[in-house]
Amino acid sequence: MGYHYLIASVAAAAAALTFLRPTVSAFHQQLPPRSTRPFRAHSLLPISSSSSPRTCLTSTPQPKSLLPSPTRSSRTCARQLHSSSTSSSSSGDAVTAINYFKSTPIEELLPSTDLLLIIDEILESKSLIDDTEALVVKNIDSIERRLRDEGRSIKELIGEEGTSRILKSVGNIDGYDDAAVKAFLGSDAVNNLFTRILYDGIYEFFNTIDVFGRVISNLPIIGPIRNQIRDETKKNLDRTLGPLVKGFLREYTKVAVGEATGFVLSPANRKVFGQANQRLVSSILDRPLNTLLPPGDMTEKLVDDAFEYVRHLQVEDLKEYVEFVYGYVGDKSVDRVVDVDRVLEASPTLKKTIDNVWAKATSGDGS
Repeated sequence: MGYHYLIASVAAAAAALTFLRPTVSAFHQQLPPRSTRPFRAHSLLPISSSSSPRTCLTSTPQPKSLLPSPTRSSRTCARQLHSSSTSSSSSGDAVTAINYFKSTPIEELLPSTDLLLIIDEILESKSLIDDTEALVVKNIDSIERRLRDEGRSIKELIGEEGTSRILKSVGNIDGYDDAAVKAFLGSDAVNNLFTRILYDGIYEFFNTIDVFGRVISNLPIIGPIRNQIRDETKKNLDRTLGPLVKGFLREYTKVAVGEATGFVLSPANRKVFGQANQRLVSSILDRPLNTLLPPGDMTEKLVDDAFEYVRHLQVEDLKEYVEFVYGYVGDKSVDRVVDVDRVLEASPTLKKTIDNVWAKATSGDGS
């Protein structure tokens, strides 16, 4: 799955740069030249009043002899007017950018050929990959340290209502995929597990029905001798007949898998397996969060394997995959998935946040 995240991250970053650059450029071009911007104090006439707060009014140009000297209050008023004008312009530019982004097809935002070139250029930078790996390891270590101090369970974090809804949804799972169940039950691991269980079960069965032998086993002298003979006999049987019996059981489990698959997929047993799924998920939700974390060496190995894959990745390996994805979504735009206008209309706070972020991003001073 490593290349899924690589393609998604590169596509998002490149798409953002693609639509932000022309909009930001247009924003700066629309500003009037510095000499004509409304910063000049002589175009502002402060109204002095001891009973009311100072306000700013624009007026027609006055004769130079009548102009007041550029006081601090006039400069403050100028900044206020410019800030208001800039805020309004930035808000409009943010809406323009959003409209462009949501309505433009993905292939136009970021052509597939450009995406492959971007990936190829990034893969060529070995130092970038090394530095990124170091940064990822540092962040994962920081997150793990905090999570290992977290003693609350997932159930406590999401609340009783959220837990109940999750368990209800898990219990309502309507059956399983036929091919997936067969593939799982037919795996070598499950086959060997069934074989081992059946083999040990046969021995325990004969040991249990040997009532006379069990009585002898409890005698003071004969008992230990009998138990030693029994154990040695089992070792010999395991060595001589064991492979034959296990081979038979292994073949039989293949037949049993078919019956087990039918049992799992049977509509009559869906409720039983739904309850089993609920118990499994419930046991996970009830455990403290720090007990669900994988061992540190496992996380480290996963990161190492992921970046080792990236280092040996060739852009040719992704070409077919990218073409496959673009074949489905290349001609689609964001508004085919979510109605952005209605989202912004429903949440004025979201729109205000976007305007504020856009205004700060395009102001140039970060204030």
